[in-house]
Amino acid sequence: MLKIVSTFVLILSASLCSLAQSWELGGMLGGSNYHGDLAYNIVPKATRFSGGIFYKYNFNEYWSIKPTISYLKISGADSNFDEYRLRNLSFRNNILEVGSMFEFNFQQFSNRTIHRKSTFYAMAGIAAFLHKPEAKLNDEWYDLTAIGTESQRYSKVQIAVPFGGGVKHAVTPNFIVGLEVGWRKTFTDYLDDVSTLYPDMTGGGSEASLLTDRSWEVSENNKQLANTGDQRGDPNLKDWYFQTAFTISYRFTPIKCPF
Repeated sequence: MLKIVSTFVLILSASLCSLAQSWELGGMLGGSNYHGDLAYNIVPKATRFSGGIFYKYNFNEYWSIKPTISYLKISGADSNFDEYRLRNLSFRNNILEVGSMFEFNFQQFSNRTIHRKSTFYAMAGIAAFLHKPEAKLNDEWYDLTAIGTESQRYSKVQIAVPFGGGVKHAVTPNFIVGLEVGWRKTFTDYLDDVSTLYPDMTGGGSEASLLTDRSWEVSENNKQLANTGDQRGDPNLKDWYFQTAFTISYRFTPIKCPF
């Protein structure tokens, strides 16, 4: 009988311990950037602010699921690349992302004393995001989705596949800090509002025309250089955005787990 009771207590303690270490709340703060028609390489000086909050459920010492809400700013400009200087397009975009990712720890990571206090991890999942590319003209920002610079229409709501990895360390049984890098593969070519051909810009001089072909700002005699049907972007190059962030989370661990 005593043996049965002892076994029951051990199982109950293990269950409570497991439950106690299952929940985390945290935040992240860092920088974001993008890859696309206005940045075929990452431009460090174009890095912008990003941040977010997350909730994490740890299934065990290896696997977790992490729903997130993130805010990221990205930007790009042809002026960063000599070969595209005459095209002279630029943009900024504020992205609100809601996603969920699975995490896999490469080391056993929990509040149990027999497990590691640090580990590298990989992550992947799915996300939806709201975005609005804008460009500045005469000290005023314009919503490019409404202008139709390539006579196009596209949704401000898109899907992305986030993936990446990082490293985290349990400073205490409750507080965890880390550094992670996440890539977002998108299925749109319009984060930067640049994708295909220059449209018919008859009636040049309008705000839409000036934002569509901005070569006039850097050309001789302030003349627009593009013709209808000229290549404006590469439709085969879908846009990406990135985030590098420091993370901190609180693990609800009122019970230390020695086993």
